[in-house]
Amino acid sequence: MSDSSDSDSTFTGASPWPLFVAIGFALSEVGVVLGLRPVSVAGLLLFVGSVAGILTEAGYMAGPAKATGVQGFVLVGIGILLITQNQTGTTIRGQSIAIAGIICLVGALLWAGFVRKKTRTTVSAAETSETPSD
Repeated sequence: MSDSSDSDSTFTGASPWPLFVAIGFALSEVGVVLGLRPVSVAGLLLFVGSVAGILTEAGYMAGPAKATGVQGFVLVGIGILLITQNQTGTTIRGQSIAIAGIICLVGALLWAGFVRKKTRTTVSAAETSETPSD
């Protein structure tokens, strides 16, 4: 039989991220097919955020900001590539992908700045609380 202490220390719960990856991907495609750019962009943002959550939860990334920034950069590149093809259907999809990528990059930069500012205030508060013993 298995030892009960082993089962207590491991997390066996299911991750919610795969569901959100599927919903985000489906929303982005529905938005493209129906010509609803906000739905398409929102689906891509949900997709990117879910993938960043998976990478963070699995321990591949320390935080979701870097994963989101990298994915945003890739999305901008793919979007620009599709826009330059000038074919029916790829232009709208490319614009949606590029917009979502830009929003991801801006969000990642804002989040990194917020974390850096929060870290600085925590460090400065710790330094001011220390008094010399002399």
